[in-house]
Amino acid sequence: MLKKYRYAWLAGFLLSSLTAFSQDLDSLLNLNAFTAESDLQKILNKNVAVSSKNGLTTRETPGIITVISAEEIQNSGARDMIDVLRLVPGFDVQQDLQFVMGIGLRGSWANEGKVLVMMDGQPFNELLYQTVAIGNRFPVDAVERIEIIRGPGSAIYGGSAEYGVINIITKAADSLNGVAVYGTGGFHADAVGRTNGGVMASRKTDTFSWDFNAFKGKGIVSDQRQHQDLIQDYGVQDLSKVTRADPMNLNLGLKYKSLSFRTMYDQFETSDPSTFVSNKNFFTDLRYAWKASSKLLITPQLKYYNQVPWTYGNRDTEEKSFNVRATRALAQVDAIYDFSRKASVTFGGVYFQDEGKDLLNGGLFQGNQTLKLNNVAFFAQGLFKHRLANATLGFRYEKNNRYGAAFVPRIALTKKIENFHFKVLFSQAFRAPSLQNINIALNGQVKPEKSNVFEVELGYQFTPEMLLSVNAFNITTKNVLVYGSQGSDEDGTFEEWYENSKKSGSRGLEAVYSIRKKAWYANLTYSYSTALKDNTVATYNVPGQSQYVGFSKNKITLNTNFYLTPKLSFNPTFIYASKRYAYTMLDADGNPALSTLDPYVLVNAFLNYRNVLPGFNLGAGAYDIANVRPAIPEAYNGGYAPISGRSREYVVKISYQINFKK
Repeated sequence: MLKKYRYAWLAGFLLSSLTAFSQDLDSLLNLNAFTAESDLQKILNKNVAVSSKNGLTTRETPGIITVISAEEIQNSGARDMIDVLRLVPGFDVQQDLQFVMGIGLRGSWANEGKVLVMMDGQPFNELLYQTVAIGNRFPVDAVERIEIIRGPGSAIYGGSAEYGVINIITKAADSLNGVAVYGTGGFHADAVGRTNGGVMASRKTDTFSWDFNAFKGKGIVSDQRQHQDLIQDYGVQDLSKVTRADPMNLNLGLKYKSLSFRTMYDQFETSDPSTFVSNKNFFTDLRYAWKASSKLLITPQLKYYNQVPWTYGNRDTEEKSFNVRATRALAQVDAIYDFSRKASVTFGGVYFQDEGKDLLNGGLFQGNQTLKLNNVAFFAQGLFKHRLANATLGFRYEKNNRYGAAFVPRIALTKKIENFHFKVLFSQAFRAPSLQNINIALNGQVKPEKSNVFEVELGYQFTPEMLLSVNAFNITTKNVLVYGSQGSDEDGTFEEWYENSKKSGSRGLEAVYSIRKKAWYANLTYSYSTALKDNTVATYNVPGQSQYVGFSKNKITLNTNFYLTPKLSFNPTFIYASKRYAYTMLDADGNPALSTLDPYVLVNAFLNYRNVLPGFNLGAGAYDIANVRPAIPEAYNGGYAPISGRSREYVVKISYQINFKK
């Protein structure tokens, strides 16, 4: 009974708190700051656009927000996005097929169209399944900041942002005005974990700017030498020799006054012991920010994506078993109208066409070589500022020629009153079926899945350097898009499909405690999530347990940094995850069976030396110092054993930057 009314109690507490504050609101608003802005306040007061498209501070924007700075990434020595996301409340990493790793969020598998991942405005969710392969893929050393919504973003971003949004902004596209080179080496006791490097350059003037990033790397998925697959189709394998995780990214941006253009090519190659997987993506984006009046900004844009994602085949012979080109042509118009300092509205329309083409000439698309989807969407969001609260009201309507229409509203109340802030959020969000979801739909038909998401956040800044925030969430997802298969390739009986299952979701809470001093800072987080009791997706279920396959209920992280001298910093991090359940064996009938994965504590440490010579930085550290090697399980019953966790990795980083004169 207590659990049933947990969120009603939180809402009641919030309203009573708001009433108490409003009684003397005028006097609170008239108080002057009694200290200079602290480093923490500078971060909190920096506007973010990822949640509302109208810049608001992290404490007032209508979403549960995490912002990760270049300083934090550099200090932690993060090797890839896995290291970054593991320190964010609610996020984890699980295995998909063929040792491809994807995102889990708030206790649920979120890799297929539930989390939108963007870099410099370009979406990395591929068009066939809406997945995003992560791992040794993104150039973390070239990142200026990462803005994350831990919650739905469909009302603004559409059908790939049902549970969350990750927005990566590179240094070259944002702050860099010069040339920089960087490199990372990761070394296990008996294998090279990764060798990555890149160069970035940017020149910014009042009228014309350009930026360029080039990143390439070579890595492995794991260095473990005694890996056995679940079905035991092959013998014990040395993963340092039969797996790879090799990225490449080329990123060019041009801007002349209000006209901007960006093009990007991204390639990521990975493999398990028997199968290679390749993702190739090409993006172009042209937009013009037209200041129609002092109050109206109109931004038309054209986008084109050309991808060959999820190509896979035999690792030894490199013969392809699946090879499809997916393209998207998109036209969009956004507009922002400011009625006053206290009211504004963002609105727009989108049309795009997706096309899949079978490159193996096998008639993949129901006997045809191609499949086309046509989408039209309209969205609007209003922001109204009042002395009691900021109100955000929005919606998105989207219609597709194959799966029909989806309508999702969004309502948010937020406010920062001196040291206290609150957020009350309700959003509907949807996951749009993609090309392959529709192509292999059971009985030829699937619907968009739709989620109702309730969130409440309370926060208090105890001192200019110290903040505590706590949020609770409840996610109910209906018409869940689920993959299914049966039979075998060996006898030609293999079948696969997508279908809608009735219900899934999770509920829980997240807490963040931040303290930032001149000489040190620390971020302590706690995440708790539990599966909905009436979940109908059997492949996610752990019988008798209130958590899904591959996920821990509890996660605690501590990220600390000490500036030993103005140039030298030491950054230890700690990550605790409670027990998980995974398919690690076969039962007496030869079917995958669940077992328990023990809790683990990851201990990492990194030492940074800035400006060893002017512009030259050097860093070194170790990941998984205690060598606990946590495995990475599949987030569903897909027939794959957990990836054997990589051992202690020693990391070295170097970078050198020359700034242009203004």
